[in-house]
Amino acid sequence: MMNVLNWLAGPNGQLAGASAAATINLLMLSMSILLQRRNLRRGAYMLLNTGLVLSLVHILGIIPSAGLPAAADLGLGLLSFIIINFAMLELYTLPGKLDRFALLAFAAGAAGAAAVQWNASALPAGGIGPGGITLRPLGLAGIVACALLLSVVLPRIRQKTKYALSLAVYFAFIIASSAQTPQDSLLGAVIHLLPALYFLFLFLILFERVVERMRNVYVSSIRDGLTGLFNRQHFLKKTGRYLSKGLPVSVIFCDIDNFKRLNDTKGHHQADLVLKQVAGIITDETSGCGTAGRYGGEELVAAVARPDVKAADVAEVIRERVEAETPVTVSVGWSTVTDKITIEEAVKQADEAMYISKTTGKNKVTAFRPSRAKSS
Repeated sequence: MMNVLNWLAGPNGQLAGASAAATINLLMLSMSILLQRRNLRRGAYMLLNTGLVLSLVHILGIIPSAGLPAAADLGLGLLSFIIINFAMLELYTLPGKLDRFALLAFAAGAAGAAAVQWNASALPAGGIGPGGITLRPLGLAGIVACALLLSVVLPRIRQKTKYALSLAVYFAFIIASSAQTPQDSLLGAVIHLLPALYFLFLFLILFERVVERMRNVYVSSIRDGLTGLFNRQHFLKKTGRYLSKGLPVSVIFCDIDNFKRLNDTKGHHQADLVLKQVAGIITDETSGCGTAGRYGGEELVAAVARPDVKAADVAEVIRERVEAETPVTVSVGWSTVTDKITIEEAVKQADEAMYISKTTGKNKVTAFRPSRAKSS
């Protein structure tokens, strides 16, 4: 065990930790560049790219290799940390003027701390800190940045646990670096490994955000934005899956009565609320026995795909609940898919049955009958 700790605390461990951190950094940078090119929150990804490049310069030790002061390198590391965290914020929210001001203030604080640390004569002897911990200005600035980011960024993003852990790792790195002693192999190993762990949490946040965006794009492609019901295309596709499984399928077609009058007298907002209410009722009544969709305008459809559930009963419950729970009524028609007709034809038949309900008094349920359809 001690051999492993000594190895991690030594030059090989430093190289391994830096290599791991740089690799994760490059993976994030590649993802971020691709996402930026797709015009997804370009400003956020540009900011993230900037922070990742600066961080990579810090990880690779380019500034010390060029003979520049260590304070400049440490200041660059803190600046990249600040930029990356504000980029994470912008992945979830549109930045406001206060956010931009906060970013500039944080960056100015990092630059000021680096300048103070550069000027050794301005420092108290041995730095600031309790016990064996020696906090230099950049360390203090990093701790302050962690605390402020915890209050500024954490409440406004979804992945709170991962983000809080990333800040905790960065904070631990500052403390461990400030408490390092040449003889402490455990502390040295921790210092070499924490940056890679920090970037791992950032990578997980970015990856999860990409998955969230992909999921949102997919959901918006199959669902109606107002009601949350499946759109026409996906409703037909989902109903087709029921048929492919050998399930009996019946289609219910609902049209809200006097919806145009409601729109004209009460306004679009009230009409939208009513539409969502009706959609919610249809969703409730088809849950566990089928699916629901928005066919267009105030026309809502449902599919019943359980042998023990009668479409006529579901349709009647929908009609009764809409009348009792909303300020409107619905005219309803239904039809059953057979071997001789397609889903689209069944929807058309249910629509024809609904039309009969609409033209014979409204607020009723009508089953499709070929003779009725021909006579109408």
